[in-house]
Amino acid sequence: MDDTASLDRDGRFAACLERLEELKAIKARREVLEERVFLEFLRANRGRINEFPLLETEQQSLMDMLLRRAEGLHPGHAFLKEHFSAYLIELNHWGKAKAVGDAAAQEKLARRLERQETLLAKCLQGAVYASSLVKDNFSDAVIRHFGENSLVKIEEITATMVFDELYWRAYIDRFIKEEVLGAYDGILAARRYRLLREGQLLIVVYPFDAVLEGLKGTTKAISKTRVQSSFEEAVSGDDGRQNAEAVLSLCLRADLGDTDKRLDRDELTFAARVGAMDAVAGDYREALTDAAEDAEEKRERLGELCVALALGAMVSLRVVREDFSKALRDFSAKEVAWLIQAAGYFEAKRLGNVLEHVMELDFAHLLREKGEADAARIQVKPARTRRAAKADVDALAEAGLNKIRRKQFFDDDPDQPESLLWRAKNPAEFQEKLKLFQIEPELAKSLVTLWEEAGFKVDLYLCINLAALGKVATNLPARVAEILGRYGIAPPGAADPAKARRDA
Repeated sequence: MDDTASLDRDGRFAACLERLEELKAIKARREVLEERVFLEFLRANRGRINEFPLLETEQQSLMDMLLRRAEGLHPGHAFLKEHFSAYLIELNHWGKAKAVGDAAAQEKLARRLERQETLLAKCLQGAVYASSLVKDNFSDAVIRHFGENSLVKIEEITATMVFDELYWRAYIDRFIKEEVLGAYDGILAARRYRLLREGQLLIVVYPFDAVLEGLKGTTKAISKTRVQSSFEEAVSGDDGRQNAEAVLSLCLRADLGDTDKRLDRDELTFAARVGAMDAVAGDYREALTDAAEDAEEKRERLGELCVALALGAMVSLRVVREDFSKALRDFSAKEVAWLIQAAGYFEAKRLGNVLEHVMELDFAHLLREKGEADAARIQVKPARTRRAAKADVDALAEAGLNKIRRKQFFDDDPDQPESLLWRAKNPAEFQEKLKLFQIEPELAKSLVTLWEEAGFKVDLYLCINLAALGKVATNLPARVAEILGRYGIAPPGAADPAKARRDA
């Protein structure tokens, strides 16, 4: 069918029926039949889906995400498959009535078919909104960190990559890994590392600030997309909040596969906010106070559509999280779990910290790779301290954060005068300080926000165990020099190998 065409109801049915009959005629496997009719359904309903994915790779991504990759990840997948199967059955019946010219039966079947079609379209709408929001927020975070020149790479990834594990891997390879490799060379050239001896450990300290300082980011305001603006309205506008609350209440009452313990409140809240982006959420809220005779039937129908929107959003988010975690395969399971939790539902305000943490982990991965031959005798450890902008802390003075209290929570950052370092090392210690110094609720709320959104000052420690190395080396100094040489570092008192290579 012509992708540019805007089809009426019967036109949509006819386009999907034609594709169904073609596939049945060649006895296509059920899986292939479902995928190709689903793509036809998506294109036929493009006029009913806001922010319709125009690129073929994006359409393929949506189909693959909902029909394949969601299986076993979210109960919404079963909902989608059940209703798509019902749609195919109704479409087949409608086609038979049309073939024999039974107009009355055809119209009756068309109404049933349209109900299934609309339900599926809303599920698709929720998935489109959620996945678009994730991509828009992530690309904004990349632009802020890597600058406006990153737009070319972003557009290339979007145009050529299906939105799956490889999409995220392309971002990691083309931005993070390239930046980390260049930053490592810069640290060596500027001798930003430190060599320490602690007992039987020889330690090389790499300041992660040196990596972040090399980023050519931008502080310019980035225009919001329509999806981002619509979601923001659903979060901050009065009507949007009320619509989201109505959808959330509905989802909490509905059977969304509650035996799945991963359907937590945050995920449902996100899905309800996505649902509130669609006009049907407002219609449903209005119907709640409708006293007309047919109001109950109307509420039920609108409620079904709101649930479909929310399920589409939740399925999409769950698959995105799974794909993102697979793309982080170089890191440990614990590190990946932390990143997924930190990303939340890929909110814009969280993704800057997530990007920086991925860079930190990739830097550590690079250090481990260089020392792989002596992995049993080398450890890489991060030293991470929460950091706050001095201006943000200064702004809390009016709320009661006086100089005495401030000293209990923060230390100066000797390397960054515009920043302060949190004294608390973990959430429990932070909460204890709030109680100990009797921090007022409003100030406590502001401090908690600063704590949760804090970035980190990070040093990476490359620890060489000299005792363990001595057990396998006949000439310990030579072996240490060999290991340090892999990192481009000269042992104390020796010539710098990195400089020697440059001078050669």
